[in-house]
Parts: sequence; C-alpha cells; structure tokens
Amino acid sequence: MANVRVSDVFRQALRPPIADPAFWVVQASVVALTLAHLVLDHSGLVNSSALASLPVAALFIPVAYAALRFGLHGSAATALWATILWVPDLSVAHHHGDPGTDLVSLLLIDTVAVIVGQRIERENLARTAAMEASSRRRATEARYRQLFAATRAPILLFDMSGKVLDANPAAWSVFGSSVLEGTMGELLGLSPATLAGAASSGRVDLEVEGQPSEFRYLSSVSTGEGGAQFQVLLQDVTVERRAWRDVQAYAAALLGAQEEERSRLARELHDDPLQSLVHVARRLELLGMQAGITPDEATRLEEAHVELLDTSRRLRDIAQGLRPPALERLGLAAALQGLVADEEEDVPGSPRLDFAVHGIERRLVPECELGLYRIAQEALHNALEHAAPTRVQVVLSFDESLVHLTVTNDGTGFDPEVTPDADQLGVRGMRERAGLLGGTLAIDSSAGGHTRVTATVPLRMAGDPAAGTEPCAPVGPSDLVGPTPQA
Repeated sequence: MANVRVSDVFRQALRPPIADPAFWVVQASVVALTLAHLVLDHSGLVNSSALASLPVAALFIPVAYAALRFGLHGSAATALWATILWVPDLSVAHHHGDPGTDLVSLLLIDTVAVIVGQRIERENLARTAAMEASSRRRATEARYRQLFAATRAPILLFDMSGKVLDANPAAWSVFGSSVLEGTMGELLGLSPATLAGAASSGRVDLEVEGQPSEFRYLSSVSTGEGGAQFQVLLQDVTVERRAWRDVQAYAAALLGAQEEERSRLARELHDDPLQSLVHVARRLELLGMQAGITPDEATRLEEAHVELLDTSRRLRDIAQGLRPPALERLGLAAALQGLVADEEEDVPGSPRLDFAVHGIERRLVPECELGLYRIAQEALHNALEHAAPTRVQVVLSFDESLVHLTVTNDGTGFDPEVTPDADQLGVRGMRERAGLLGGTLAIDSSAGGHTRVTATVPLRMAGDPAAGTEPCAPVGPSDLVGPTPQA
C-alpha cells in the first residue's frame, strides 16, 4: 500500500470496464447485497447483529472477483460503488446492525480491492508485455527465416563445436545436399577457435561446381534455442577479386612500361644528345685555343662552352632522374641519400634536408627499390614545390617484417581531402605504387601544420620459403657494410 497513490486508485476507479457485461453483473450483485443488508437491518426478520452484518462481509466476493477479472480498475470501481451504496445505511438508525462493524468491513473491503487489484493489474501488464514480446520475437524470427531462405548469399549456422545446425538454400547450392552432415573444418577449412569471440571476417577458397572460387566470410556469435552458435555469411568475390587482380596487373604493367620508357629516354639522352653536346663543347674549347682569335671572340666561345657544359650537366641530371644509376649499383639507401643531396644542391635557398637509415639495411628486389625510390622522389618534390618547409627529413627503416619509408616536412601542410587534382595525381601515384608492393601509404597532414608521408611494405626475411615471391623480398645479405649513411 505504501507504493499506491490515492489519486492513482481514483483514476482507475473512474475507468471501469463498462463494455464488459460481466462488470454489470458484479455491480448488480453489490446492489443486491446492499438491499439484503437494509432488509435484514431494518426489519424484524432476524434478531442477531451478526446475521444483519453478513451481507457486508459478502461484499468480499464481488470485489475479489472484479479484481481477478478486471484488475485494479475493476476492483476499485466496485469498491467505490459499494462504499457509495453503504453510506446511507451507515447514517441511519439500526435495529440490529452495528455501524462501526460495517464501517470496518467496508475499509477492509476497500483495502483488499486496492491490494489485490493492483497485484492482478501488474500480473496482467506483465502477461501482456510477455505476450507482446513473444509476438514480436515470433515476427522477427519469421522475418529472419524469410530473409535466411531468400538471400542469395550462402549462410551457415554452426554450434560451438563446429557442427552444422542449419543452412539456407544458397548454401545447399554451394556445398550440396550433404551440407548438414559437414563440419566447419570440412566445409570452410576454419576452426571454431578462429571465429570465437567478436565478429570476424576473412577469405576462404572453395570449389563450386568444379571451379575454384573465392569467398569473403562474415561471422558472428549469436544465441539461439540451443545456446550460442556461429552464423557465417559467405559472399562470392571471385569476379571482384579477378577484376581487382586484372586492375593491379594493368597498373603494374603501366608502371613497368613507364619505367622502361624512362630507361630508354635516359639511355638515348646519354648516348646521343649528351655525347653530342660534350663533343661540341670540346670543339669550342679547341677553337678558343687557336691562334688568330680575337679576345672578344675568345670570350664568346668561352661563354658558349660554359653554357654547353651546363646544358650537358642538366641533361645528365635529367637522365639520372629518369633512371638513377645508384639505385641499381648501390641500392635504395645510397640512391635516396644521393637524391636528398642533389635536391639540396639544386634548389636555391634550399631548406635543410636530412636522411637516415634505421635498422639493418638490406638490398631488396629491383621492383621494390624502384617503387620506394619513386615514392620518396614524389614526396620530396611535393614538399619542396608546395610546402615551403625549413626542414625535410627522409627516413628509411628496416625491421623484421616491414620496410618503412617516411618523408616529413615542417611546411604549410594541406588537407588531403581537398587536394587539387594536379596534386592528387601524385598522391594517387604514390598510393598505387605502395599497393603494388603489397603495402600501404599514409598521409598525416593538416592545413598550416606539418606533413608526414609514410609508405609501409611487407618484408620477407631471408630463409623464408616465401621469400622471393613477395614484392619486397630481400635478394640476399646487404652489400652495404659500415656506418649508417647520414646527410
């Protein structure tokens, strides 16, 4: 009763279930008991006050029935109705009945109506909520079963030991009619321990209709009627993976053709125009040394000789940029050190450029060294061209399984999301090269802040059976022995 407010009881009493005929039968019984009490109390039919008060006690029956049938709003309305009907009897003279006893009985009846009605009301609400929850669960299960059966992606349900519990029609078409007799290991080559815990994903190779296929799986742990279970959804990515490999092969071929063209241009520049310019410069030098040349002509010949030598040097730099010879002869670290030194020498008022190697340096396959060199070349060019830095640092790091190339500058920075298209082309090129090497490229920059470009590619250690098949597999022990090169 401590938790029941009087205002709530009255609100319930004022909302009786008047649409239910049984409610009116109960109210009629209350009226009948009231009339019976009046007759017994004010007539000479009985001489005992106990018999005269019997109808009052009998009010427990309709009140209790109203509570059981209708809850608090039925019992409260019935108790209120009984109290209203009994008030006139309490205020008139009695021949046999005791008003005090009747009043106590009415108070007890009202108390019972509230307590029992409230208890029944709560039980009814709980029962209704449980029925609604059960109905929603059945509807959800029906929708899930419909989706489970209609989806075109294979779905498998396993218990925690890896035994198949259920499979949708798409899974039957992939694994055959014996799918329900299989296990997780037999069907997917996976173990329950692999999928235990949080939701996970991965890739599995399966054979569908005699053809090798690639599937991406998404697994989750749910609770079913039999306890915890694995749900594994399979997505056929054979076509996508084949198309992606074709794109990668095309990009690799395109970059390879680009490098071949650069090598051809470098050779042609070195073998023909560059040699011709050097030959002309020597002839001008010889002409300037001949007798009979006036001082003015000698000066002009010397100026032309200097210009030709400067042009030759620039062509040599272009040829070396197209295909740096140090990269093939000395390796990535030496080539990067030369690149940093050349940039610092060529750019007037150049910022401070530093180079460092961390870890145990080793030679990599030519494709990997060339790819990392091009990434560093592009990142360094972008920093000097756009960022106006005071310091640029290039760091090449080797650890047991990865190679890291980091180019950091303290310039103006930029927002990678709103980079102009011309600059985006360079960023895309760096990302493409890193992806072809099996790695990733990360750019940490913000407008007005520093910029850090980090290329990370996997490294297979010597002695690993898979070494030599990875884009950045070592080709053997490093030929570079000695202190770490520093700019």
